[in-house]
Amino acid sequence: MGDKVPWRERGYFDVVEAERMTDGSSYGSHPEYLPDFMNDPRDDDGRQVMKLDLAENRALAAATLSRFPAATGDVIDFESTPFEDRLWWDDEEHWTRMAAELLSSYVQRGERIAVIWGNYLMPAVTMPADVAVRHARDILDAGPHFWIHPLGGSVLIECLMDGQVTVVTIPSS
Repeated sequence: MGDKVPWRERGYFDVVEAERMTDGSSYGSHPEYLPDFMNDPRDDDGRQVMKLDLAENRALAAATLSRFPAATGDVIDFESTPFEDRLWWDDEEHWTRMAAELLSSYVQRGERIAVIWGNYLMPAVTMPADVAVRHARDILDAGPHFWIHPLGGSVLIECLMDGQVTVVTIPSS
């Protein structure tokens, strides 16, 4: 088989390749890019945010993003992947309402969600869903694009800065 990897040929997300390209040392190297509350140990919500290390990020990516084909710009290729729902937000206020509605639809009370950033320099994080709802605007403002995954759930929510939000069921491995 040589170095041909079928999923790589199809353009699937490859976290290990991203690490190789950035020598692996840049993952999570700029947590200061995260929303302020996530780095504030005095903030009640901030104390509930857990930053994932490289190994935890790899495991999360293997269970989520790495199962999808990637399009240009490291977003999911929805030309070849069916999705559940597609929504658009117009402004930050609309996004805040949409995030609350989406999370109430896909997350059980008390469960945690993961936020995976489109910027490898920011560590992926987990937090209770209600914290994410309270800070939806802060999460959006951190940009760039990001994905939300209700832990233990089967969906991934892709949030793009152009206002597009797409809900997709994660394929089984």
